[in-house]
This record gives sequence, structure tokens and C-alpha cells, in this order.
Amino acid sequence: MKDSSFQSSIPVWGGPDRSPLADMALVFAAALALRALFALATANTYDFDEFVLLQLGRDFAHGAAPYSQFKFFHPPGALLLFRVVQPLTDLWWPASRVLMFFLDSVTAGLVCLIGLRIYDRRSGLTAGLLYAFSPLTLVSAVRVGQDPLLTFFLVAGLALMVSRTSNLSAVVAGMCFAAAVWMKYPALAFLPTFCLLARRRAPLLVLGACAAFVLLLLPFHDQLNLLYQQTVDFQRSRWKMMLDVRLLTALIWWLGVNLVAVLALTSRRPLWLKVGFLTGAVFLLSSQVYYHYFVPVAPFAALLGAPFVARLSRIPLRALVALGVGLTAFWAGLLNLGGPSPLYVTAAHLSDVQPAVSILERTTRPEDPVLADQLEYQYLARRPALDDYFWNVGVLVNAHYLEQKVRKARAVVMSHGASSGFPAGFARWLNRRYRRLDTRSSVVWLPPATAEKPLQ
Repeated sequence: MKDSSFQSSIPVWGGPDRSPLADMALVFAAALALRALFALATANTYDFDEFVLLQLGRDFAHGAAPYSQFKFFHPPGALLLFRVVQPLTDLWWPASRVLMFFLDSVTAGLVCLIGLRIYDRRSGLTAGLLYAFSPLTLVSAVRVGQDPLLTFFLVAGLALMVSRTSNLSAVVAGMCFAAAVWMKYPALAFLPTFCLLARRRAPLLVLGACAAFVLLLLPFHDQLNLLYQQTVDFQRSRWKMMLDVRLLTALIWWLGVNLVAVLALTSRRPLWLKVGFLTGAVFLLSSQVYYHYFVPVAPFAALLGAPFVARLSRIPLRALVALGVGLTAFWAGLLNLGGPSPLYVTAAHLSDVQPAVSILERTTRPEDPVLADQLEYQYLARRPALDDYFWNVGVLVNAHYLEQKVRKARAVVMSHGASSGFPAGFARWLNRRYRRLDTRSSVVWLPPATAEKPLQ
């Protein structure tokens, strides 16, 4: 599988006798250390999607059935994962972030392995480190989300196919592809890339993927109709983001951070790598475009640009690492201080949520349902989410629906800013009937008889 035209005369870091596993371990360790430091530096920031997965995963673990007892607008893979690890995250919720950046560090090691197989050793190491230091993969890896998970399975499948030429490897790679789709449907866009790499083994790859996907959906066979409605019909009817925002997001997170890969498109590279990178254009067809959509493109960008960087760079490894750490520190500072969405990356702050969480802890019991437009309030206060309502559900219901449901709630929270708000008229209805408490970033409504003190 290796192309001899990419052999480099530049000395390889660590010497020529290092094994591929040692190189993978080096990249994995570097990625893991970098992500741990970045997670600590940005611990106060979060993406709203994180607590959707955590809260719904908690409810799933406590017996609620997805799609029928609560709505979920993606395939069930990530939900099942966070159901499995819920006992751990229930003790310390940031453990979910540790799991995410651990898996993404493995992805960096696998990118290195692919580079070692198709290029020389220096280019392989460079590919792994380019992925590890990417500002896109950094911020996505330290947050709870589906895109790093589907990227992990995609890269695992690719690594298997470049390392093994057997028919069985194609079938297993197809199973990895199915697991990626099980996390999030956009992984389907990378099927042409897999087939180009598989070549004559493509039918076996597709067969393995189809068989595995059917098996993965079997536990949800009773909810297949609801699953289709919520994961396909709903996604096709979502509101349309402004075109300039979609284009700028793609310009920054698909092309801007991967400029070296863009330049390398005109160079001699494997076709499947180029197609994988150009698949990022598919996301422009979506009604909404967010930074994390482009995480699955990052491995292809790193592999495309690696030989170019490796040949140009004679800088010692220590200097490169120091430069990467410096840029990482700048990126962490921008996320912390750059407002709610620097460079179109969601950077809400947990410290802004805490006042409302404290009110919920003082005025409600652990078993009291809470209605909120975002699920971080109930999750952090350890309160049940009334009907697991959150902002995506808001486009499916009206104020009258919530007026009937809210009678079961002991508190209502509405946030300010992105992904906030209730259907029109509901806030006015609450203002007439409930006691209102304003915090810096949210509004809390309490029934008139609720005392703002610990309940016994």
C-alpha cells in the first residue's frame, strides 16, 4: 500500500529502527497530553449539545426508551455509549469528556499508522501530529459529541484496510463504517472514500456495513418508525441557517485550518484521500453548518498535508511541539475570553449557568421535574427534565402544549442567547402566573408557593 514516491531523505524523529507501534504510541501520548491540558484550560466552556447527550443518556440508563419516551434526533449509537458509562459520569460528569479525548487520541495514533503505511515514517508521524494539534480536533475532542466518535470509527476502518489486504479486513472495515453511521448519519458521505480504498473488496465492505448496521438497530426494532421520523424527517425540516454563516463556518473549519491540505490537492496523493477531504463540501448542502461537522474531514486533511510539511520542515521536534503548545494556549484563551461563539465555535460558560442551578438546588427536591429550554440546568442540578424537553423539541410544539405540561414542573428555566427560548407566548404566560427570578444568563420561574430554601 505504500507509495515509494513519498520516501523522504530527511532524518526521522526517534531514529529509523522505531516500530510502527512505538510511533503510534508517541503520537497517542502527545495527543492525550495535549488534550488533557486543553480540557483543563477550557473546562469552564461547553457546547449545548453536550448536556443533551448526557441528560438523555442518564434517562436511558434509568429506563426511559429513546424515540418513544423521549425524542432524540440522531441514531442511537452515542446515546447507548453514554448509557453504558452513566454510572461513571454520574459520579463525575467530566469523565465523559475524558473518555472523548482518550478516544480521539487513539484516532490520532491511527492517523499516524495510516501515514506510516502510505508514506514514509516522518510523514506518518507528521500526519498524526497534525491531527493532534488541529484546533478543530482539539476543541471537539474535549467536549461530549458524536463527531469525534464517528471519526474514530471511520479512521479505524481506514487503518484496517491500509494495513491488511484480506477480504476479512474489508468486512470488518465495513463494520467500523456502520458503527460510524450508527453514531451520526453524515458518516454515510464517506462511503465513496471507503470504496475507493477497498477497490475490488468494496462489495465485501458494503456487505459488512449493511449487516452490522442492521444488527446495531435490532435492539430498537420496536421504535423504528419513530426513529425514522425523528432522525430523518425532522432533520429534513430543520430551519435554514443564513448562507453567509454557513459559508464562513466552512471557510474557517474546512478550508482555513486545513490550508496545507488544500495546497496538497494538486500534488500526487492517493485519490481516496482527496475524495475524503473534498467530502467536506457535502456539509454545505445541509440547512445548518457547525464547526464540529468538519471533524471527520480532519484525518484526511492531516494525511494530505503531512508529506508537504515533512519535506519543508527541518525544525527540531522540540521546537515544533513548543510552537504547537503555544498556538494551543492561544486557542484556549480565545475560547475562554472570545465571547459566546468565537470563530463560530460555541463557547457557553458553566459559570453563567451556575446561578440558575443553585436556585434549582435550593427550591426543588431531587425528584421534582424541571422544565428548561436547555438540558444543562437539570443535568447539573440532578433534577428530572420534564418530558426531556429541550430547544429542538420547541419547534415541534406550541405554547399551549407547554402550558398543559408545565403544571407538573416545580421550576422553569429559560436561558439567554443561542439555542434558547420557548414557543411564542409561553414566557408571557409564565410571567402572569409564576414568580420570576432573573440571573445574568437565564430566567427562573417558580410556582407562587415555592420557597427559595432547601426543601425537606
